[in-house]
This record gives sequence, C-alpha cells and structure tokens, in this order.
Amino acid sequence: MSDTGAGGDEVIHDAPGFIRVYKSGRVERFLRIDFAPPCTDAATGVSAKDITILPGAGVSARVYLPPAPAGGQQGKLPVLVFFHGGAFCLGSAFDAAAHGHANQLAARAGAIVVSVEYRLAPEHPVPALYGDAWAALQWVAAHAGGQGAEPWLTNHADFGRVHVGGESAGANIAHHAAMRAGAEELGHGVEVSSLVLIHPYFLGGDSSESDEMGMALLDELVRLWPVVCPGTSGCDDPWINPMAERAPSPGASALWYALGARTP
Repeated sequence: MSDTGAGGDEVIHDAPGFIRVYKSGRVERFLRIDFAPPCTDAATGVSAKDITILPGAGVSARVYLPPAPAGGQQGKLPVLVFFHGGAFCLGSAFDAAAHGHANQLAARAGAIVVSVEYRLAPEHPVPALYGDAWAALQWVAAHAGGQGAEPWLTNHADFGRVHVGGESAGANIAHHAAMRAGAEELGHGVEVSSLVLIHPYFLGGDSSESDEMGMALLDELVRLWPVVCPGTSGCDDPWINPMAERAPSPGASALWYALGARTP
C-alpha cells in the first residue's frame, strides 16, 4: 500500500489496529503491551525473573522455575526456550498474555521456561531476530559448561533435555533456531531435544482449502512479509517457507514437529 501520513511521510504498510509502517522507517504500533511484572504465581507456585542476554542489543528473557514437589526435593528439570508470537513485529515476552502462557507451560510441563524478548521488525528486520534466538540458545548452553551465571539453570536444569518452541512468528523463529542447532555446535555438549511449533508463520504451498477468514489472514501475512524481511524473494524464501529448500538434518537425538495451522 502507498499513502501519505502526517508530515508527508509515505505509508508503506498499514494493518489497521495493529501496525503502520512509514517509508522513513517510523513505525506505529497500536496493540498496547500489558506489562506483567515477574513474580511468584500464587496459583501455580511458579517463580519468574527477568534476565539480560545481549545488553547492547536489548535482548533479554523471562525465566520461569516451577516449584519443588510437595514434601520432596526438586530434581533436574528440562528447559524450554520459547519465542512469543506477533508476526515478527508485535508482542513481548513481558506482556500479560505471554507471561500467563509461559507460567502455565512451566507449571504443566514441569520445565524451566526461558521466554525470549527478541528484537522486533521492521526496525530489526528478518533475519536479525534469528540471531537473537541463537544468542538465547547459546546463553542457555553456556550454563552446561559452568560459564553461565543464572542459578536457576546451573542448579536445576537438565541440559540433556533442552527444547525449543514458539507460537506464530515465534514458531518460525524456533524452527530456524533448531535447524541451526542441527548444523552448528551450540557448545558444551548441548543439543536440541525437540521442537514444538504452535500455528507457525510459514507461507508457500497450496492455500486453496483455506476458508474466507483464513484467506484474509493469509493475504495480510503475505503483504506483511516483505515489510519485515526487505529484499526477500517472496513466499518461497526459505526464511518463510521451510519446504523451499532442504533443511540440514538436526543433530539432536530426536526432533519432533507439533505443527498447528500454517498461519498464526
């Protein structure tokens, strides 16, 4: 789309109620982040704290630790590195909805959850946020080698059970993080054990079976993709279409795909 906003700044993408992007690089986001502070949840007993991964880049995370079983000592726990959704350009790990979701994941799975606050496009276009995801995985792996400083990981994590997951754009990010972990060494003997994708933001392929609402959403995602990934080759870009080229074989002992719908 092309339009003119205040001051003659040309609008290059407008998703009413969500985001407006200007040619100058200015971005307006209309979905308010309902910040939830880290705390110990009264209902689940899960504790949460915020940590910094890349101080200069502003990449951080919220870490969740489930409570020890009643009358028993807490054993080593699996780790889930999780990426929130938002079409690469919206959302936050610190939003109340994302916080509540991660809290429930930690409680029900009995896992340490590392919910990553990655940088958003279009200010930090794809593939920059894939680098943020890789940094988060490396941060977790460093604790297996005694180089990390987060006691919840050093004292409670089972580094033989490190999992990666995400929702919507976060699922896309998780996919690429897992593929990179299959092609490169994370370090300290850590491998990705499984991958969980919830309604991943992927494009490409046959959309003929989509209903009217699904087609409208798909059209919007197709329109948004070159905004968050300038210079893309389109819907068959391997960044957005995992079937566009053969992915490297994962080095993990088991890699599972829990695929929902193709779109968020």
